[in-house]
Amino acid sequence: MNLAFVLLADARLPKDSDIVDAFVAYAHGEERLVASGDDSTAALGALQFELTPGGTVIIAAMDGPVPNREADQAAHYSVSAFGTGWELPAHGAHLVVMLRNMDPAPTVAVLSAFTSFLAAVAKASQSVGIYWGEAGATHDAGFFCGLAAEPEAGSRMMLWTGLTIGAEADERLGLLSLGMKQLALPDLLLVTPRAEANDAIGTFFELLGYVAALGRPLTEGETVGRSAAERLPVRYVPSPIDADSRVWRVELP
Repeated sequence: MNLAFVLLADARLPKDSDIVDAFVAYAHGEERLVASGDDSTAALGALQFELTPGGTVIIAAMDGPVPNREADQAAHYSVSAFGTGWELPAHGAHLVVMLRNMDPAPTVAVLSAFTSFLAAVAKASQSVGIYWGEAGATHDAGFFCGLAAEPEAGSRMMLWTGLTIGAEADERLGLLSLGMKQLALPDLLLVTPRAEANDAIGTFFELLGYVAALGRPLTEGETVGRSAAERLPVRYVPSPIDADSRVWRVELP
């Protein structure tokens, strides 16, 4: 199950035809969308679609914000908030978007199609933000739709995982991803000199995109780098926010 929340000023379902039309601007490769709702889904106040690759997607409108301020708190972990001053606007309603994944396609392909679909829903509903729970982040709607329009999975990676930054030893910072479990991959802890943190964010997402394309975790002692000559070893350590989970750690000189 893939689940996300499209945040709205007020509770209303967009037209299924508007979503299908908007999807064309974001779909890449073999991604396809067909409205498939019937009287039973309409009676529940819901919309239903068939997404390829992926499966059945259902949208339901909920009056009221996401409970317990989850969406508001997760806005802090979107890369769209770093250095921009962006804050999530007030939302009085939301759309629950659920993908029941029945497709054998690689997970990256399904996540990409789901991203295209969410962007189409955001566009059709004039959303103020998208809360992607498994990514640990709430994104600005314009930022989300802008990245969804790009075909590269590396760009969309910024939507699939949140980012948290913590202090490390020797005045260094640790950049930690929050959503790689969606790809059955461990999260990344990238350690960088504090003065180079802004540049390190680009490296951070490039490394995540690399392992997503690779389709497997890197092994202890493998190396990565920002150039063909750079060899930075991978080490596995407990997550700084969950001691029961292990993350791969890379240190930038």
